[in-house]
Amino acid sequence: MYYKVKYNEISVNYLPELDGGGMTFGQQYLSVIREKVGRVGHAFEYCAGPGFIGFSLLANGLCDRLTLADVNPAAVKAVQTTIRENRLEDRVRVYQSDCLDDIPATERWDLVVSNPPHWDGTEESYREAIRLVDPGWVIHKRFYRDVKKFLAPNASIIFQESSHATKRDDFEPMIKENGLDLVEVFEATPPKGRFDFTAPQWVHKLTRAIAHRTMLPLEKLLMVPGVEKALKDNDLYRKISALPGLAPTQFYFMWSKAQPAAAVSARATNGSTASHVPPPRGGGSRVPPAGLN
Repeated sequence: MYYKVKYNEISVNYLPELDGGGMTFGQQYLSVIREKVGRVGHAFEYCAGPGFIGFSLLANGLCDRLTLADVNPAAVKAVQTTIRENRLEDRVRVYQSDCLDDIPATERWDLVVSNPPHWDGTEESYREAIRLVDPGWVIHKRFYRDVKKFLAPNASIIFQESSHATKRDDFEPMIKENGLDLVEVFEATPPKGRFDFTAPQWVHKLTRAIAHRTMLPLEKLLMVPGVEKALKDNDLYRKISALPGLAPTQFYFMWSKAQPAAAVSARATNGSTASHVPPPRGGGSRVPPAGLN
């Protein structure tokens, strides 16, 4: 039996263990897309989980069509139920895919959004907290390596990241090395002295070290099945989650686009090459995440 959250006329099916934050801070995308991009034809949600972000964009008229993908079959099944119950078969598609490996080559997107795992870690920590940890940033690296072939002209990629776990420099090299331009790094709301993207390196290192010792264990605790069910399986949580003023404030956005053809040609002439991303350690496929949305 699924729980439901409603965005205008679309009722989204989910389970508490599939929620990686898309129902709360992921809803910051509404104001971000309205301000930065506007309505698009075809949006894609990467690491979608139940599709809180994508379905919310669709329900609010910010895209005409929607595609979602997740490696977790439970998340894909929840999305399929949402599509069927809302009669969205002509506007929404979902794929079970390890990163972008199983996405049909015919897909073309005008906008890509994602609330991916925010914490670096080991393979072991990934298996312990698969919605939180991206070991060696492989989920990010494989995405930026492969996404260009799916982008429509002038398409935007906007990822939501956590300042408790990362900084701009963690992702800017992999973006640029794969023929993408970093357009802007910004917050959904104006900063109030809580995080400075231009702070000295030692400040970032200290902040992330403290966060790894405090915030990551806390987030892991909140995802223990019994704790998570008790926290999220109630009407109060769902009502509070819908209040934008109570959303967490540590998140920022990385906005990138494909480079113009002329820039790519010049880059090739200068001998630059795209980064090589090895397959995940310990075999070809990762443990399926419980909803990396």
